[in-house]
Amino acid sequence: MSHEKVVVDHNILIRELEEGLDAFAQDFPLANFQKGDYKQYPVITLLACSDSRVPGNMVGSLFNRVFSIENIGNQVKTGEGSILYGLLHLGTPIMIVSGHSDCGAIKAASSDFSGEPDALKKELETVKESLAEGVKTFTGSLSDEDKVKYTQLAELNVDVQIDYLLGNPEVKELVGKKELFILGAMLDLHDVYGGGYAKTYLSNINGEKNLDTIKGFSELGSLAARANRLT
Repeated sequence: MSHEKVVVDHNILIRELEEGLDAFAQDFPLANFQKGDYKQYPVITLLACSDSRVPGNMVGSLFNRVFSIENIGNQVKTGEGSILYGLLHLGTPIMIVSGHSDCGAIKAASSDFSGEPDALKKELETVKESLAEGVKTFTGSLSDEDKVKYTQLAELNVDVQIDYLLGNPEVKELVGKKELFILGAMLDLHDVYGGGYAKTYLSNINGEKNLDTIKGFSELGSLAARANRLT
């Protein structure tokens, strides 16, 4: 699980941080914020991997639009309370569970992580359990090529997270009434799917994995055309 540390110039890093903070303040949409009485009105609950290559703004503007939860391996169980807050209290009509290619958590959970700190082992064990569940129901075969295999596993992991969400009666009721759509997404950082780098595909909608059925979700308009799977 070792990862080469990045060598940084701390003066440049601090300057970039200050510039980022100033840019946020300068571009802050105060007028719109005031119209909403300074409250939050997100329309998307996003569960994504905490990998730094998977930014929340992959789904567009974040401020007062996306209720974001991130953890290693995009696990519902690790952030369940926060997710349910977004769905049941804030009432976002869209829930996105986003996996990605070359996921370090998927790789780590598939290897020996016994020497890691207890807190990290706990989270990786959750990922490992999800992968085992996904593989158990998978009728195909995993690729011999690592980058494809780990992307397949990340895809199956997304399926497991959506199934877990649908196991919550309140969430399932919202989906049944079409007040909530749960989208499984795969961010392809490495062109594993063959459509280009950084493309995002829909791999699951409300537990449905059949590509033709996903493309038929008229409520999602042209977004449904992004349906694609490796598994």
